[in-house]
Amino acid sequence: MKKTFSKILFLIGISFLITACDVTKKIPAGELYLKSNDYEFVDESPFSDELEDYVSQKPNKRLFGLLPMKDWAYNRVPAKYDSVFMDYYTYSNLDRNQKLLDSLFMHYGLEENVGDSKWLTRLIYRAGAKPITLDTVNSQKSAHELEEFYFERGYFDAQVNPTFDVDSAAQKARVIYNVEVKEPSKLVDYNQVITDTKLESLYAQNMEDNKIILNERFDVRNFEKERDRLVKIFKNNGYFQFNEFGNELIFKIDSTNDKQLAATLKIAKPENDTIKDFTQYYFGDINVYVDYKDEESKKNFEREHRGYNLYNFHEFRLKPRVYTDAITLKSNDMYRFDDVMRTRQLILDRENFSLTSLKVERNLDNPLDSLLTTSFILRPKPKYDLELSFEGMYSQFLSFGISPGLRLLTRNVFKGGENLEFNLRGTVGTVNTSEAQNELFNAYELSFETKLNFPRWVLPFNTEGLVPKEWNPKSAISLGLSGQKNIGLGSRNYSSVMDYTWTPGMNNHNFELINFQYIKNTEKDKYYKIFTVDNEIKNQAFDAYFNFKPFYQALYENGEISSNELELLIYGDEDFVSNLPVNNYNFDDFTDFRNVIFRKNSIIQDVLIQSFAHSYTYNETTKQDKKHPWFISSKIEVAGALMRLIDETIGFNQEEGFFGDTRSVLGGVPYSEFVRFDLDVRKTIDLSSKTQLALRSFTGVAIPYGNLEVLPFSKSYFGGGSNDVRAWQAYELSPSPLRPNDDGTYIDQMKITLNAEYRFPIYGMINGAFFVDAGNIWSLNSDNQKTQFRFDSFLKQMGVGSGLGVRFDLTFVVARLDFAYKIHDPAYPDGDRWFNNIKLLRPQLQFGINYPF
Repeated sequence: MKKTFSKILFLIGISFLITACDVTKKIPAGELYLKSNDYEFVDESPFSDELEDYVSQKPNKRLFGLLPMKDWAYNRVPAKYDSVFMDYYTYSNLDRNQKLLDSLFMHYGLEENVGDSKWLTRLIYRAGAKPITLDTVNSQKSAHELEEFYFERGYFDAQVNPTFDVDSAAQKARVIYNVEVKEPSKLVDYNQVITDTKLESLYAQNMEDNKIILNERFDVRNFEKERDRLVKIFKNNGYFQFNEFGNELIFKIDSTNDKQLAATLKIAKPENDTIKDFTQYYFGDINVYVDYKDEESKKNFEREHRGYNLYNFHEFRLKPRVYTDAITLKSNDMYRFDDVMRTRQLILDRENFSLTSLKVERNLDNPLDSLLTTSFILRPKPKYDLELSFEGMYSQFLSFGISPGLRLLTRNVFKGGENLEFNLRGTVGTVNTSEAQNELFNAYELSFETKLNFPRWVLPFNTEGLVPKEWNPKSAISLGLSGQKNIGLGSRNYSSVMDYTWTPGMNNHNFELINFQYIKNTEKDKYYKIFTVDNEIKNQAFDAYFNFKPFYQALYENGEISSNELELLIYGDEDFVSNLPVNNYNFDDFTDFRNVIFRKNSIIQDVLIQSFAHSYTYNETTKQDKKHPWFISSKIEVAGALMRLIDETIGFNQEEGFFGDTRSVLGGVPYSEFVRFDLDVRKTIDLSSKTQLALRSFTGVAIPYGNLEVLPFSKSYFGGGSNDVRAWQAYELSPSPLRPNDDGTYIDQMKITLNAEYRFPIYGMINGAFFVDAGNIWSLNSDNQKTQFRFDSFLKQMGVGSGLGVRFDLTFVVARLDFAYKIHDPAYPDGDRWFNNIKLLRPQLQFGINYPF
C-alpha cells in the first residue's frame, strides 16, 4: 500500500514538474506568461472572493488549482499544427472530415501530413488552450473595472493599482492588484415622488419587502432589486409595459455629503410623453389560434367557448376545453403579468401542442383604450411519438446491466387531450451468485406499463370551471406488470394506480385514490443462496438446535422436516431459548436468527397491497431568484383499509401464517395493512456565487398491523447507497449488524438520515463535494431488542460516513462519483466505533446520476 501511495505521489510530482517547465514553450520572445492575478488589501478586504470575475485577463484554469493542464496540452501540440487546427474547428461538426483536414494541410504547406487524421494530436489540442500572456494595458482596464465594482457597493473612494511581479528569465509574470477601499458611504435618507395616486397607493401597500434599507452601506444592487420588485408589483396590477424603456421609474442619489447619501425614487411619465397618466389595463379579447400555419393563412373556422375566441384553418378535431383549460386569463379581468406567465407555463406543460407565440397587445389606434388583445398561437404536436432510451444500471445484486426502453405516445385518444402511453423496458445484466451461469448476461428484468393521462380530474361529473386552472389539475390511470430473474429473487409484480395531482403555487399534491399491487415471488428457495450471511446465521441456529434436540437432526437430514418447518420450530421453541447458551450459541445469536427469519419472510412474502396515499411537495429550488431555497416532501400511505372492509363484509378465506398467526387471504395471497409516513426536508445555502452548502434530513416510519405482522419488502426502509449514507452500500447499514463489514441485507420499519454536503468548483465542468452522512434503520418491534429504536440509544447506533465526491456536469445530467469512509460504525462494540479500520486507499465507491439530494 505504501509503495502504491508513493508511486501516486511520484507521478503527481513528475506531472507538476513537466507542466511547470513547459508552459512557456510557445510564448514569443518579449512576452510573459501570466501565472496568476493576486490581490493585496490595505486594512479591509470586502468582496475578495468576487474580484476575479471582474478581471478580464485571467490565466487558464488549473486542475485542482495547481496543474496548468490546458497550457500543457496546448504546448504538447507542435506549433506547425496550430493554424491548421484553429481553422479546422471553426467549421461545424458536419463539415469536419479528412477532406477538409487535408485541404488545410495543403494550404499551410504541410503536404506530408495529407491523409493523416492526427486524431490524438487533435484531441490534445481540443483539451488545451493558448496560454495567457501579460497585457499591462488590459490590467489597467481591469483595475478601473474593480474600482467601478467597489463604487457600486458604496466604496466611492476605492483605489485599485496594479503592479507586476516579473521573472524575465523564466518568461513569467503575475499581476498584483493593490486594493484600498477606505470608508464606505451610507444611505441615510430615502424619499419617494410618485405622480400617479393609484401607483402611490400600491407602493404604500407593498412596503414590507422594501429592498432599500437606511443607515446601511450603499449598494447599487439593492436599488436594482427594488426596481425589479416595484415593476413586478405594478405589472401585476394592470400597468402593462410599465417602465418598458427604463424611463418611468428612476432613482436619484444626492451625494453632496460623500459619506451620507440621500436617495429619491421618482415614478412619473417622461416629460416628452403626450399621455401623462398611467393607464390600468384589462384583458379584452382572448384569441386562440388552434392550428397556426402562417400570417397569410385564412381562418376558415371560428367558435367561442367560455369567453375565448377559437380560430382554426380546418374543422375542429378536438373538444374546445383542450385549448382553453390551460388559459387562466379572463376577459375584463385586470392585466397581471404573473397570470400571463402562469398560462404560458401551463400550455408548455401540455404534451398536446406547442406554443408558437404569445402576444399581448394594446390598441395602437386608440392609446386611451384600456383593453388588451391577447393571442395564443398553438401548433399541434404529432399524433404519435416514439421514444427510445438506453441506460446503464448497477444495484446491490446487479454488478452490470444495460436497460433499453421504448415509449409510444398516442395523443388525444378521446379528443379531449387524453394521452395514452405504452412503456416497455428491459434489463439484461450480470449477477454473481452460485446459481447464476458463467455467462456475461445471466439476469433479466422486463416491465410493461400502459398509462392514460388526463389534463383534468376524472370524476363522475363535469369539472370544467369547478377546479381552478392555476392548480394545473391532472389525473392518470395506469396498469403495469414486471418480471425478473436472478436480480435478487425472481418475482412478478402487477400494479394498477389511479391518481390525481394539483399544484397551487409551489405546492404540489398527489392523491392515489386507487393503488393495487400484487407481488409474487417465484424463486423463494434461492433466498439463502443470495443472502449468504443470513444462511450462515441460519446454519448456526440449526447446529445449536441439533445439539439441544438431536432428534430433529435425523428428521431434517432424512427430509421428513423441511428447512422452513425447522426454522419455525426453532423460532417458537421457548424451551430452547430458556436453556441458552447451548455450547457457544447464546441469546444474541438467537436474536440474530430471529431477525433473519423476520427479514426473510418480509422479502419472500407474496402479498396484495391496496393503499390510499397523499404526497405533498413544496419546492423553492425552481425559482431562480430564491436565495437559500427549501425543498419539503412528505407522503402518508394507508394500506389495507378497503381490503379490511371487504373482508369483514364477505369474509375471505383464512390460513395460518409462518409465525402461527391466522390471516385472511384472497386467492391464497394475504393482504397487507400498514401506515407509512415519510418526511424529507432539504435546504440549500448559497455561501458564494460558486459554493453551496446542501443539507437534508429524512425521517420515515412504517407500522404494520392487522392481517400481516411484517411489512412488504417494497415498503420497508434500508440504509446506505449512493443517495443515503454513502459509506455503506445499499441495504448494508443496520444498528446492530451480524458482524462488522458483512454484506448482509437489512430492512426495517423506521429510518433517520441526515446529510450535509459542501459543493465547490474544481475545473471547468468538474465540481467537487465534501460530505458527511449519518443515519440508520430501526425496528419498532420490542421483540427485536438489538435493532429496536430507543430514544436513549439511537444516537449511538447512527452510522456516520464522510468523504469526497466528484461531479461531472454534462449539461443535461450530472454524473457523480463519491469516495466515502466509515467514521462511526455501529457494527463494532461501543467504544470502538469511531475511526475503526479506515483504509484511505480503499474507500466505499458510490456511482450516481445527478445530485444525491
